Amino acid sequence: MSDLSRVVEAAKRLERAVLRLEAVIERGGGPRDRPGFQRALTDARAQYASLTQVTETVAIRLDQAIHRIDRVLEG
Repeated sequence: MSDLSRVVEAAKRLERAVLRLEAVIERGGGPRDRPGFQRALTDARAQYASLTQVTETVAIRLDQAIHRIDRVLEG
């Protein structure tokens, strides 16, 4: 598995976890009163945002590299 694949998979897992936490909170069954829960949720959201940005940056760079290779191959 490539580094990019691992980052993408980690981002997907983190997104699913954050969505599950938010769903539990909305239903009123969340552990809101547990110490550190809000901080943990905020941290998870920040990590997800960071991973999303990284994957977008990598995707853009890959597209640019592919475009440059195509131009070279076309002569």
